[in-house]
Amino acid sequence: MEVVGTFRIFEKSLIKRDLQYTEYYGSKGFLQVKDIYGENSVTKLECIGHIQKRVGSHLRKLKKNSKRLGGKGKLTEKFIDKLQNYYGFAIRSNVECLEKMQSAVIAAFFHCCSSNQNPMHGQCPTGKDSWCKYKQALCDGKVYVDKTAGLSNSVIKVIKPTYLALCDKEFLKKGLHDMTQNNNESFNNVL
Repeated sequence: MEVVGTFRIFEKSLIKRDLQYTEYYGSKGFLQVKDIYGENSVTKLECIGHIQKRVGSHLRKLKKNSKRLGGKGKLTEKFIDKLQNYYGFAIRSNVECLEKMQSAVIAAFFHCCSSNQNPMHGQCPTGKDSWCKYKQALCDGKVYVDKTAGLSNSVIKVIKPTYLALCDKEFLKKGLHDMTQNNNESFNNVL
């Protein structure tokens, strides 16, 4: 139903309003409309929330396929949610610049994985306004005590390639628009 509706909206836009849509936010129906005004005339952009969810999906799949990753002090559901949330925050905070976005996403990974025994805050932003409490404490001349367990180097080594694949510039470009499908979905739900 969504695919047919999408096609009709795009088709009528040219006939009734002399308007061409250039961007499409969504997952279903894109293949039906990407060439509607000419070859590759419509660009697919993804909802930031969907981009963020991929972190959780990829890490859960990795955990399921590798028995050594599960358990206490390893890759738990709570830790995956934490990584996913920090990833989303890094994207939303840097929609104006792809390089800053990529740097923030990578910094978020190491920040989440760090502990008192293994601090990894080298890429976190510095200063009093930093989202990293470790860097805030350094700026104030205080000692920060990290209460989180972090991850062991062996677990980090296994999950790092999966996470860094989600930091690829081509993938992150999809989030530069700072848009979400939630407004459309809420409106459609009311109708």
